[in-house]
Amino acid sequence: MPAAQMIVVSLPGSGTPLLADITSALGYASYGTMSGGPSAGAQQPGPGEVYPLLRAAYGAEHAAALLNPNGACRKSLEPAFQQAVSALWRVWWTRLGQPTTHASPVDPDAGHRLARLPATDLLGLLPGRGCWYVTGLDLRRADPGFLSAWRSGGRPPIVLHDRDIRDRIISQIRALTHPAGQVGSLPEHLVYRDILTALPTLEARITLALTDPGFPGTHEARGSRWLRHHPAVCAVTHEELAGPAAACEQALGRLLRATGRPNTAEVVADLTQLTTNSPADPATGTGRTLFTPEHERLLRHHHGDLLPPGPPTDVPAAHAEEMT
Repeated sequence: MPAAQMIVVSLPGSGTPLLADITSALGYASYGTMSGGPSAGAQQPGPGEVYPLLRAAYGAEHAAALLNPNGACRKSLEPAFQQAVSALWRVWWTRLGQPTTHASPVDPDAGHRLARLPATDLLGLLPGRGCWYVTGLDLRRADPGFLSAWRSGGRPPIVLHDRDIRDRIISQIRALTHPAGQVGSLPEHLVYRDILTALPTLEARITLALTDPGFPGTHEARGSRWLRHHPAVCAVTHEELAGPAAACEQALGRLLRATGRPNTAEVVADLTQLTTNSPADPATGTGRTLFTPEHERLLRHHHGDLLPPGPPTDVPAAHAEEMT
């Protein structure tokens, strides 16, 4: 049976839009870092999904009044349901250990009721099919009950979306040096935009990214290392999805099996076509071209634990134009 909800841990700079196109094609609405808010991409609730959430958020008596076709509360049903969805979104986000940048406009009473629910109940209340995009899943920040429920039932499936660390760093540098107003609202992004744009060359920016432990994406990658090793986590890489057809099809097959979706040649072919038409960000292997031998040394020294197993290799660096 297809999973109703799924969690994607897509490390910063991993080319998340490509995977988001795939999960959207599978019928999942994107929440979290790939949506502007809890209602982005929201679907109509299915049969039996309205009352359980209303009861959990407002109590059985109020839920019954909202659903009574002849009652005075009927006109409040839709806004009350949307408030409950928003409150539930907030609880999910918090239990996944994710940062928040502003107060969520939700009914505080509904939020408190939902926050007190056991994780096993919480997992089944979100209506529709949702894909939760997060930039990391640190065991020290995520709710223990949430993770215990996942270990016991294997739901929702967790997907790790990774990428060569060099390409992730280049992607992050490019994103953080966009013009003001295009960087985002997280304080660390705004601060590091100032830091990076003050540096004169791309080489200096790469050196900073490799040596500064606070550089955006470093903590997320280190706190999510356990996902690489857990047998219940489905791992896919940007290199696979944006690479040759055979590698892409294997990665898509793992994703389909993890989510319980039909793994047919037709489905895989349709999804592969999506990856073919999606632009890479940046092209695979860009980091290996732009990293100097000194960058490779710094990479192994500071981030050797984030590199795949195998003998280290230095890649001769091509002349890189200054990034502005």
